[in-house]
Amino acid sequence: MLRAARELLTTCAVLVACATLGASGCDAKSAKDDPASKTASKTPGKAGDPVAADPGKTPAPPTADMILEAPGVDLSKLSPPQRESFFQVINTESSACGQAHSLAMSVRDDGECRDSIHVAQFIADRLASGAAAGDIKLDIDTVVKALAPREVPIEGRPVWGNERAPVTVVVFADFQCPMCKHEAPQLRAAVEGQRGRAKLVFKHFPLTEHHPRAEAAGAAAEAAHLQGKFWEMHDLLFANQDALEDPDLLAYAKQIPGLDVAKWQADVASEPVKLKVAEDRAHGEKLDLPGTPTVYVDGRELVPMLWGGEVDAWIEDALRR
Repeated sequence: MLRAARELLTTCAVLVACATLGASGCDAKSAKDDPASKTASKTPGKAGDPVAADPGKTPAPPTADMILEAPGVDLSKLSPPQRESFFQVINTESSACGQAHSLAMSVRDDGECRDSIHVAQFIADRLASGAAAGDIKLDIDTVVKALAPREVPIEGRPVWGNERAPVTVVVFADFQCPMCKHEAPQLRAAVEGQRGRAKLVFKHFPLTEHHPRAEAAGAAAEAAHLQGKFWEMHDLLFANQDALEDPDLLAYAKQIPGLDVAKWQADVASEPVKLKVAEDRAHGEKLDLPGTPTVYVDGRELVPMLWGGEVDAWIEDALRR
């Protein structure tokens, strides 16, 4: 189900409002700012491109200087024409680790560059599924960008799981976003399944232009966090996503065992609490988030193009690094 959630987030270009659970993620940008809309306007298989853009078109034959090996990449599902397309692509694409040589050379020679192997495997898997090589080439930049670790500040943020876990999963979410509600228990289950090897960190990204109560809900959770009750409030907010007015938030606070409601009321209206929510939003804007939920695993943006968007697979990859 996480895979479906991430695919829906990636493919949605414009969202005026998040309608129903499972219908879509919540977009932060308009279509004119959406990289996907820009990518769609490109024409695969442009003149001079040696790679066949049409799955039925015979790829150009290999040249003498072409690298025709890819250690660590499973090519068993490729037909002979698909194998030729595969080597055409990896010999014309750049290393995923910033080296000044081809992806093919990086796969063969850069033993420490896991990302080049991942990108090459992505290419092979897409070809095996019947995708056109030219279309695959359009997605490679997205995959390479996702694999490049970004700095995601987490100091003072709510943590679910082992705080000393070697892998950090960060989710940027909005309490009025239906897909965030859908994905929240799955993220926690994935982290719990790692038995202390991964932790989940929550960061606010209220899409106030679409969700007028998201900021207030974030403040309610942040005020509860000051008393060590973030996740209790988190669950109540998502469970009651359609009722987030101030009286509702107060009612949820009163349901949390051990919460000092008077202190919570003072904190929820305080500037420091509002600032924490705003700081998280600013961090997300700096990362140019596509919308909510957006997930990072050790700073790498989880995208459905790799490992089907399954968070467990992303965590396992992080553990091997």
